[in-house]
Amino acid sequence: MTAWRAASRKVDDVTGIVQIMLPNGARVNYACTPNESQGTMRILVPGGRSSDEPDELGSAKIELFAVSNLMSVHLDLNLEFSYIDANFTNTTGGLNAVLELLHLLFQEPRWEVPAFVRAQQAYKAQAYAVQKSLEQSTMDRLMRMMYADPRVSEALVEDLNKLTLAKVRRAVSGQLRPQDLRINLVADFEGRGHSKMQGVEGGLSTGKHREEGELDVEEVELPEAAKQRRFLELDEALWKYLGLLPASETQQVNLDRPPQINKGEELSPEDRQRTAHLEDSDERAVANIGGGAPNRWGKGDKYHQEIMEKKQFSWDAPNSQLKDHPLYPSTCLLAMREVINSRLFSTVRDSLGLSYDCSFDLSMFDRLEAGWYSCTVSAHPSRIMEAVSAAKGVLQGVKKRPISELELSTARRTLLRRHETDLQSNEYWIGLLTHLQHDNPKDISCIRDTEMMLKALTWRDVQNAYLTLLTEPDQLFVSVSTAGPGSSFVSGGSAPTAVSTKALSEVMVD
Repeated sequence: MTAWRAASRKVDDVTGIVQIMLPNGARVNYACTPNESQGTMRILVPGGRSSDEPDELGSAKIELFAVSNLMSVHLDLNLEFSYIDANFTNTTGGLNAVLELLHLLFQEPRWEVPAFVRAQQAYKAQAYAVQKSLEQSTMDRLMRMMYADPRVSEALVEDLNKLTLAKVRRAVSGQLRPQDLRINLVADFEGRGHSKMQGVEGGLSTGKHREEGELDVEEVELPEAAKQRRFLELDEALWKYLGLLPASETQQVNLDRPPQINKGEELSPEDRQRTAHLEDSDERAVANIGGGAPNRWGKGDKYHQEIMEKKQFSWDAPNSQLKDHPLYPSTCLLAMREVINSRLFSTVRDSLGLSYDCSFDLSMFDRLEAGWYSCTVSAHPSRIMEAVSAAKGVLQGVKKRPISELELSTARRTLLRRHETDLQSNEYWIGLLTHLQHDNPKDISCIRDTEMMLKALTWRDVQNAYLTLLTEPDQLFVSVSTAGPGSSFVSGGSAPTAVSTKALSEVMVD
């Protein structure tokens, strides 16, 4: 174990992040922070919903939840990855209890029909709930317009009904392979927070004041030998419970099937815009506008790449001091997102008074070469189409009215302030560690240089990033939903004719 640890353990002196490769091929990233009284773990494996086969949609939707010994373990997935989230106490044995449970999950998984039926019923209930929600059904309808690929949208009840325990077992086993694990940990491994709490009676403030010159408890440091002993115990636990798991012989799921956005120019206007109405006692409306975008590293799907070639787009921005940094596309996209959000809010809501709320977001995938952006506006039903037109104008107007240095300065302050605040949470640190030692451009510099990148960014960098969005009129997709009196319907086009439905659960878009 000593020889393995010496050969496979790397420590970054600036961030303190430790990177390890376990004997079975699993990778570990961990950081020590005294932010919270509990530790956080996230284990990822590549796959997620994008690995579903056409006849097995939703098969990877399996869930584990356990609460015991002051720990919680939850298994879920997104489009790119399956992941296990766990929280544990920083006291002795807290992490070991979680690792023991995970060891059993991978070593002796139990495939039980009653558990499968419960999970299937839960996801069927979720599928019905999506169609009953104004916001969720509107977004789901947008995704079905943008992508013919059903993996991108919510699973339908009929897809879930086709699942069997054998299909689920095959899909999950092809993802949860010990050799593919990416383990990320954030906790107070040094016990600094514990030492700090010892300086406060009962863990609560008693009103006692320190005498002048008394040492601040936050400045108390553990002896170096004690720190190293704690890190050795942590590495030994990871090696014992996860590193010694035998590599799975199950064939890995297919990871090379990224979804591709529909070519808007080949669709009719009715196929690029859908309108729906949900019967409800309250009158309200929401709309989603979407289109193609790159992933976090600046790469989109095949159609997106074709458009970028026609535009002669390049991330190699002229005179940019940052363009060779792996974090460059991501930083540009985040700053652009803040600028567009600011313009939406000031134009659609404040100046025109058309919307209660509006926002702009990006999918920012890490593994898949695919992506999209979405703009959401909420308004009264009588003004929702005006709000949609105004939001379109903002999205498309960045080309005619370039991003200013003042707008970038505001976005930079927002992102830096958010980064500084979020560093106090374990969840944010887990996000920073995630995808290190993965097959992508991310490395330690993407964590270490975050502030430097934001401060050095110019408006030209951000304006160039805007060109990666597909915002031409025939590249935009619009989903509008209203709620209020009257029968529910779903229709294509901006002026729908009412189509009654017997049950809201039947309101599905093919």
